[in-house]
Amino acid sequence: MMKWLARGAVALAGLLWLSRFFIRDGGVGIVNGVVVFTLIWWILLFTMLPIGVTSQQEDGDVVAGSEPGAPSRPNLAKKLWWTTAITSGLWVGYFFLMLSGVLEQLIPHGGHW
Repeated sequence: MMKWLARGAVALAGLLWLSRFFIRDGGVGIVNGVVVFTLIWWILLFTMLPIGVTSQQEDGDVVAGSEPGAPSRPNLAKKLWWTTAITSGLWVGYFFLMLSGVLEQLIPHGGHW
């Protein structure tokens, strides 16, 4: 019984420690920052994927057994780098907006509008 109580106390302490990452502190917490960065990154990536893509049919070099509409040079590494760079800039802007308190007036909190 004592072994379970000790494990329960450690688990409770761990949960309380982890919960502080989810509590709003008036700024950008760790979880909030990671979630916003990830959402911006994925949305921007899907926006950038079709930019500058030419199909194999347009290039006139269709690989046997592949779809003619498949991209011939997707430049994924370049797009991933640009997506990360632009997302970082947008996230820094979001971070400073949250720190300044400008958005705090527009976002409802505490259950009151």
